[in-house]
Amino acid sequence: MNKRLNILLCFVMVAALVLVCVCTVHFFSLSRQFRLDEQTLSDSRSAWEKTAAEKEELQKQLKALKDKLKEAELSLSESTDRAEELRQDISALQLEIDVLKSGKTN
Repeated sequence: MNKRLNILLCFVMVAALVLVCVCTVHFFSLSRQFRLDEQTLSDSRSAWEKTAAEKEELQKQLKALKDKLKEAELSLSESTDRAEELRQDISALQLEIDVLKSGKTN
């Protein structure tokens, strides 16, 4: 073979070797970044699952509190109605007492 062709082929081999080294370094860098991204994704997924569980628990608590509030409002309404009935009974009794008092004084 020609000496120039040998030098050219050596130069091409060295360039190919440099290119392989650069590609290998880049591959390992991307591989490392991929593993870091997978870990970040896993951490984010865990955080979202924890947040979703907390949200579900808070929604259950909110529903329970709303139910208790409805019960309290119903109880208050019943108590208000009963109080009005008692006021009417007291008024009726007061009228009877007044009638009886006026009947004794006559």
